[in-house]
Amino acid sequence: MDRVGVTRRPLAIVYLLEDTALFGGVKIVLHQAELMARRGHRVTVVSKGERPAWFPLSTQFLRVPSFDPGLLPAADVTVATFWTTIAAAAAVRTGQGVHYCQGFEASYTHNAAEHPLILEAYQTQIPFFALSPHLGVLVAERFRRRGRVVPPALAPYWHSAWRSGPGRPPRVVIANPFEIDWKGVATGLEAIRLLRGQGLPCRLIRLSQWPLCDAERAVLVPDEFHHGLKPQEVARLVRGVDLMLAPSWEQEGFGLPVLEAMACGVPVVASEIPAFCGFAGAAAVLVPFDRPERFAAAAAELLSDRRRWRTVRRRQLEAARAFFEARVAAIAEDALYWIAEGRWRNRP
Repeated sequence: MDRVGVTRRPLAIVYLLEDTALFGGVKIVLHQAELMARRGHRVTVVSKGERPAWFPLSTQFLRVPSFDPGLLPAADVTVATFWTTIAAAAAVRTGQGVHYCQGFEASYTHNAAEHPLILEAYQTQIPFFALSPHLGVLVAERFRRRGRVVPPALAPYWHSAWRSGPGRPPRVVIANPFEIDWKGVATGLEAIRLLRGQGLPCRLIRLSQWPLCDAERAVLVPDEFHHGLKPQEVARLVRGVDLMLAPSWEQEGFGLPVLEAMACGVPVVASEIPAFCGFAGAAAVLVPFDRPERFAAAAAELLSDRRRWRTVRRRQLEAARAFFEARVAAIAEDALYWIAEGRWRNRP
């Protein structure tokens, strides 16, 4: 039911995924699709990639050679989830398309040649959902489009275990691929070198979608390197570490590993950037994104002060509650009805 007690009909919802590789943005979409199906909506995930083996997807899945409108199922709402799918969502033959912005792709460093095409796609006048408030402001102000913030949801397996303080030696995790420069992994590795140089031994745990590359190995060889783990496996691993370093640059759209670590009760030292300020600013420890010595100093303080470590852990657990499934599913569902019912066209 909606706010005035009128029963709403279930929606037909299509999510467009360019690919189904193991990345946070894909996981967020698949999880939302599952949550909407559980709430009684008819959901189809459409992708050029294969059905993901790494995610327990129970909704209908359709693999297509292209996002030609004639190949897409009829829907009340069709959700573009990457800049390359915006045109398809805007051209749907039934219902309304919406763009789910999970990061501003025209700010990335690896795809400079595509930036003009990305900016052109963002000019498409369809409504949007934004993963973070700062992305919502960017799309609304720069491209004059209407939208809502729809955050990611935490699956129940992202939960904490009882801990009284960091272990000895402490285990410090750094997530994301080294190869994506704006994830800041190189800064995190340098912070670990500084910590060790200051006499604080720690074990470096690395998590990535890809195998360990030679460029990273040349900077610092981790004590453990894990790649391609399924989300449930990552949750078990993260619950057993003592600290996360998250040195992303301002290109970060949300930073899901930070939220997941918070939900696991793992204190986080993260970059002071809009994405992290939006959900972790009052709970995690934030430092300048490009200052490895500040990351090292903050890490040393947390790992040497059990009371401080427990305080940060407690604040993060409380902040993570805002992303529990029931609350986020209600936000996403209301946003989808806002699109399907045409209310997004109303003047504020």
